[in-house]
This record gives sequence, C-alpha cells and structure tokens, in this order.
Amino acid sequence: MTITPDTAADMATTEGFELHGNTQLNLAGEERLYQQLKRFWQPVAFSADLTDTPHQVTLFDTRLAVARLDGVARTFSDICRHRGSALSLGRIDGCRLRCAYHGWAYDAEGTVVDIPARPELNGKLVAQLPTYPTIEAGGLVWTCISGETPLFGPSECPELDDPAYRVLRVAPYEWDCSVARRLENYFDFSHFAHVHHGILGDRAEAEIEDYDVRRHGSEIRIDAGPFVEHTSNVKNSAVHHEGETYEAWKRYRVFMPNAMHLNSSAGVTEDFVLYVAVAPVSRRRTRCFTFVARNYALDRDEEFEAMQHVILGQDQPIVESQRPEELPVDLTAEMHVKGADAGTVEYRRWLISIADGTIELAPTT
Repeated sequence: MTITPDTAADMATTEGFELHGNTQLNLAGEERLYQQLKRFWQPVAFSADLTDTPHQVTLFDTRLAVARLDGVARTFSDICRHRGSALSLGRIDGCRLRCAYHGWAYDAEGTVVDIPARPELNGKLVAQLPTYPTIEAGGLVWTCISGETPLFGPSECPELDDPAYRVLRVAPYEWDCSVARRLENYFDFSHFAHVHHGILGDRAEAEIEDYDVRRHGSEIRIDAGPFVEHTSNVKNSAVHHEGETYEAWKRYRVFMPNAMHLNSSAGVTEDFVLYVAVAPVSRRRTRCFTFVARNYALDRDEEFEAMQHVILGQDQPIVESQRPEELPVDLTAEMHVKGADAGTVEYRRWLISIADGTIELAPTT
C-alpha cells in the first residue's frame, strides 16, 4: 500500500513502528550537517603509517598532505604555492616538507623556507601554506579544517595500550555512502540476523530484545543483547558449550559524530573489540579506519582479518544501496521499529541537533 503520514501513524500504533519527525533531514539540513561536521576532529591516517613519507588524503572534497615532521604529525593544504603541484608527492627533509617539482621546502607552520633555484630569496619571499590543527589519539591521526577549535574530543580505544590484547589494523577503505550511513550500520542490530546469517546472527532467531541507550558526554552508550551468533568462526572460537550458536552481549561507545568502539563477548572472559572511525571524503563517499582487538586466539590474525572482509563484503552493497544516500529527506522515507532501532534513532536525533548548530555535551553522571 502507499504509506501516507496518516497511514504511517496508524501503522505506528498497530504494528510496532515509530515515526520520529526529528530524525529526518531535508536537503537543506543535509548541507548544514555536512558543513557542521567540519568543526569536528576527523581521522586522516593510522599513526603507525605516518613514517618517512607524506600522505595524500581527501577530506570534505579538500586535498590534504599529512606528514610527520620531527616526530610530530602535521596537516597541510596539498598544493605548493609555486606551481600548484601536490606536496604529498614530495619528501620529508628533516623538519621540512619539500615539494617534488621544484624543491620548495615548507616548515611545520607552512612557511616557505627554502627556494633552491634562488636561495637569495630565502627569508625574503613570503609564501604561506594553509595548515590545520593535528593530533594523534586512538591510534589515528586527526585533523579539523574549520579554522575553529574542534568540537568534542577524538575517540579512543583503551585496548590499543593493553598488553593483554592483540591488535590488528584493517587496511583503510572507502564506501559510496555518507558518514552517518556508514557508522550507524555498526549498531543497526536488526540487520545482523539477515545480512550476517550464520555468522553474527540467525534468521530463525531475529528478534531484538529491548536494550539500554543513553548519552554520556560526547558519546552514545549502548548495552544490548543477547544476540544469537554462530560459533563456527574465529570470533567465537573460544566459546565452549554444546550447540552451533552462542548468545553474545555487546557494549558500544558511539563517539559523536564519526567513530564507534564495540566490546562484544566471545566466551566467559573473552573480549572481542572492534574500533572504527570514519571521515567524509565527500558528501557521499566515506573513508573508514578499523582496528580489531581481542584477548584470546592471539595467534590468529589472518583469520580475524579474513572474517572482517567477509562481514564488510556483506554490508557494503546493502549500505551503498540505501536511498537517499545520506539521511531521509522526508517524513515517510524511512520508518523505525520500536525498541529495535533505538540506537540509530538516538544517533540521528543527535545529528539533527548538530546540523541545527546545537552542539552540546550530555551529562556524565
């Protein structure tokens, strides 16, 4: 049938659906959200990858060069002031970033300090390269291109520094979807049984129990379960009981607006960790950084990484197929199942506030 606002309201009453007018963004709202996201820290590289060569990244349709100078991560506009070539193609020369084309060198503040063709101009020719604040946290390099003090702090992953955990990094990848579409996929619980049947869910047991969702500081915290997962995979290889399935419990920290940290049970004391941060290459393309950690099966990195690629391969065509590509543009574009969609509804509500410029920390008590 055709769903109108009236019929949708009836469905909400009789079939367990909910409509939330404040979880929708129109086209103008989408543009506001995209612009407001520039005010937050965004991940641009794994810290461990930033060694002796500069990296080129695209963030908000802006090309950047990220480099480590004298041990400190720096972010520059990726364009030499001389002839416009990409500085990310250049080299790190001590505490300077040197252009590959004509050798112009820039210091950590983006000031040109060496012009090899006319050294007498050094210190006399004023040429300044745009630079952006840069920090390292949670195993990642972050920057903010707004020109303002970044809002909220970057995300964190305590297990990265815990010797009891084995950590692996999944190679960065990009999907054709918005940041919000990509991130909410991780805590869209109803899809586990259908998209990841036989691994992280079972279609015969797809019911989602009510779960706890709350705001805390700059995070959404979610405690949910039990989720029926299969034991015939490396994630649940430490589960010891009869039967093919296991009831896992999950604890999420969703760092607004672009990262999430998951602790998922994988046995009595076994802890599986998934830590993800995403950044907008453009409005409808997102770059993803992923860590997988666990305190068991420490010698099975290849299997854990292979499992991640299987899960990602199942999710990608679904997420990239969602229309509209960003968030719904009218009231009836999407509906929300009462209880089951509580986490994603709370995430969208907070994004709406961000789009409207109401960017506040939640109480932490």
